[in-house]
Amino acid sequence: MRSAPLIACVAFAWLTVVPDVRPSDAAEVAILKSSVLPYYDEAAQGFRAMLPQQVTVTEYNLRGSLSTGREIARTLRADPPSLVFAVGLKATLAAKLELPDTPVVFTQVLDPERYKLPTKQMIGIRVLVSADRQLSTIRELLPHMNRIGLLHDKDAHPEFLSEAKQSASRLNLSLITAPVQSESDVPNALLALRPTIDALWIIQDRTVLTEESVPFFLKTLLDAKVPIFTFSDTLVRQGALGGLVLKPWELGRQAGTQAIQLLRGNTKSFGTLLDPEQSHLVLNLHVAAHLGITTPDTLIRLAGTIYGPGTVAQHSNRDSGIQ
Repeated sequence: MRSAPLIACVAFAWLTVVPDVRPSDAAEVAILKSSVLPYYDEAAQGFRAMLPQQVTVTEYNLRGSLSTGREIARTLRADPPSLVFAVGLKATLAAKLELPDTPVVFTQVLDPERYKLPTKQMIGIRVLVSADRQLSTIRELLPHMNRIGLLHDKDAHPEFLSEAKQSASRLNLSLITAPVQSESDVPNALLALRPTIDALWIIQDRTVLTEESVPFFLKTLLDAKVPIFTFSDTLVRQGALGGLVLKPWELGRQAGTQAIQLLRGNTKSFGTLLDPEQSHLVLNLHVAAHLGITTPDTLIRLAGTIYGPGTVAQHSNRDSGIQ
C-alpha cells in the first residue's frame, strides 16, 4: 500500500465494500478533490460506495489550488495509482497535466470541452442533464408555451447547444438563444430577451449565473410572470417554477461504476463524456400559483421535491454545484 505524501491537504484513506464486483487485486485509487465543498465530498462518498473491498482509496484535497493539485499529482507519478477519480475542474486538470498515462474518471466539471477534456485516458460524467431530457420536461410542464429563452456564454457549451436546437425542433419549440460575452452583459440581454419568450431556461453557466444576476433573474421574470426552468434546487426554492437536479452522490456512484470497469480492464469508454444517468424533478407550486400555471398531475407524482401547499415529497440532497 502506498504511503501518503507529506502534504497538508492529504485527507485520509479508508475502505468500502461491494462484495459482488472483483477488479484486479490490490488496486489503488486516488481521489483528487478540487476544494472543500459539500457536493465534492458527496460525490467522493458515492464513488467510494461502489468500490470493492480490496481496493485501497487515498483522498487528497487541492483546497482550491491547481498548483497544489499538480504537486500532489507529481508525487503520485513516481508510483502511479491504478486509477484517479477527479472531482472538479482543478483536480481534473492536475490529473491531465501530471498523470497523462493514468486512467482517470472525472465529474463536477462544467463545459469540459473548453478544457479539451476528456483526454484519451479519461472518462467524464457530465454535470448537465441532456438538453433533450430538459426540453422534454419543459414541454410537459408548460404545454402551451413554445418560445423558450436561453442565455449562455457565447464560447461555452457548443455541443450542448447543438443538441438543444435539434431537440427543440423535434418538440416544436422555438429556442431563442442570447449569447453574452461577460457577466456585465447579462442584465441587458435578459431585458431584451424577456418580451420575446414564454419561459426562460437556465443552465449551468458561470458567466450567466452569479451572485448578482440570480436575484435579478428571479425578480425580473416573476414580476413579468415568465416561468423559469433550471438545474438547481436552490433556484426553484427561491422562485423558479421547476428544474431537473443532479445529486452529487449519484454522480459519484456513476463514476464508481466506470472506475470498476476500468479496473477490470474494460477501456472501451475511454475518451468519452457520459450523460448523468439520474436526475430529479423539483417543482415550486407556490410559483405555479403566482404564475397562474396548472402543474400536470403526472409531473407532481414524479417530482422528488415539491415546494408549496400540501407538500408531500421528500426534499432532495444538495445541488451538484458548478465547477
